[in-house]
Amino acid sequence: MRFFDQNKILFARLGLLFFLITVVLLLVIFIEFLVGNGDGVWFDYDLRVLGFKLISWMSGALALYLLARYSPPLVQNLLLSLVSVVFLIYAAETVVGWIHSASQKPAVTTTPQYAGPAYDSSYAFDEFLGRKPIPNHVFKWVKTLNGKPAISIDFTVDSLSRRVTPAVDSATRTQYGLFLGCSFTYGDAVRDNETIPYFFQKQNADFQTYNYGFFGYSPRHALARFQHQDIAKQVTQKQGFAVYTFIDDHINRAIPSVGWIGMYDGFFPDIDEKTMQTTGVYRLNHPLKYRAGMMLFKSKIRQHYGMDFPFVYRPQDYELTANLLKATQEAYQKQFGNNRFYVALYPDQLKKDSPMPKLLQERGIKVLDYRKLFPFPSKQYQCTYDGHPNPEAHRLFAAQLAKDLQILQTPK
Repeated sequence: MRFFDQNKILFARLGLLFFLITVVLLLVIFIEFLVGNGDGVWFDYDLRVLGFKLISWMSGALALYLLARYSPPLVQNLLLSLVSVVFLIYAAETVVGWIHSASQKPAVTTTPQYAGPAYDSSYAFDEFLGRKPIPNHVFKWVKTLNGKPAISIDFTVDSLSRRVTPAVDSATRTQYGLFLGCSFTYGDAVRDNETIPYFFQKQNADFQTYNYGFFGYSPRHALARFQHQDIAKQVTQKQGFAVYTFIDDHINRAIPSVGWIGMYDGFFPDIDEKTMQTTGVYRLNHPLKYRAGMMLFKSKIRQHYGMDFPFVYRPQDYELTANLLKATQEAYQKQFGNNRFYVALYPDQLKKDSPMPKLLQERGIKVLDYRKLFPFPSKQYQCTYDGHPNPEAHRLFAAQLAKDLQILQTPK
């Protein structure tokens, strides 16, 4: 009580200030209700959120003031150190932000500058995958050049959120091919008849392929598919194989790294690392981790210096990625009753000393090492309007896969 007696004038003034702010905001909201649409938003400012933030900041500032004035010396020193660190971080963020903004000014160039596509219109929410292709949908993959549409490609998706592989005739195809992975598998920037699954099916008359890839997918998504869907009931054939197309960036997505939390906005499968069970969506299961990750992702320092967290892959990151793929293999075997599950290492300059091939082989996973199949990234095997593999890269990959599977599946 003595504390409040000593500060009664301060609290009285603060209460009066809060009251005046509340009255002013209510008055503005009332005016907006009369002359606007009554949603509490005026000139793109949510008045209720604005008032809450203002009062919260004032309350926080008062709390810091009282702690600094009346706390023991140890608490005061800790508080001073904390405030100093926060101020230095804020100052560094501000300065680097100015430098970063200045460096982002478009340079004068004669090279065509493409923009797009609008990926947000390609996916829907899924309670286990986070995001999935919109079922029974044709996504218009459009890139613009100098603000005008320049390239338009249709991505056709079936009722089970799989990209359609054209010219399917299941009556004459006795085996299935399940293709798992990210945009390399899905076929970003190429047409339905230019993807890896399409070229494989075209070259192998006995196989009908199913494209389970999607933009930004990872081993987490492949595992979640098998754990929460009965894939065996989604295919017509009883015999076949599954292949996961692996690129180095899938380790970032398996961790997940700060960069990937931000890129996918936390909408990817959460995983219990002890049981290897996917359990809902990361963003919803770990709101504090998600918010911390987004704060780091949006950091101007991180953006300017191209950093990610963790800075380098740790042994446990490789182990987790390998464990996810092993769990996917086991889930596949449980549904389909065969061991024809493969991991194909894409020619994406995976580090020569990467432990991934060895870790996968130690877990009994069949590895197809295509790292030297063709140079990638390179102009010869990339789309001219996008950094993803072009149709020729997909054709070569599918041809080598068909050749290797024929050898591996031939009885000895």
